[in-house]
Amino acid sequence: MSETKSGPVTAALAGSPALGAKFEAFRSAAHDALGEEMVAHIRRAISEVHGVDAPVPMGEAPEIMLAYARRMPFEHTAITDEEAAAVLAELGEEKFVAFSVVAALFDAECRAEKVDLAGLSS
Repeated sequence: MSETKSGPVTAALAGSPALGAKFEAFRSAAHDALGEEMVAHIRRAISEVHGVDAPVPMGEAPEIMLAYARRMPFEHTAITDEEAAAVLAELGEEKFVAFSVVAALFDAECRAEKVDLAGLSS
């Protein structure tokens, strides 16, 4: 179910196939834990913060989770225990961890795209 191997981080890791494969396995596991629809919502929320285009996802996602995702790139240290607890209650512990990982990885992908990480690493 996880998305095809792509993105600026994956491209930057092309010179290290073993590391690239480990990154893809880690990313795929987090995506698989949440499902394609939730991953698409997180991608959209993070991309909007960075001003990067992303497809509009199907369906709805709880606003508390989208708000949490939008804060991850630049306001992660300001997320309160109460905000995190609300998302945790919505998702459960395993999916909450996956949600945080997916948000952090999309943040990294947006940043890598903006600085052309793949070009810098070649």
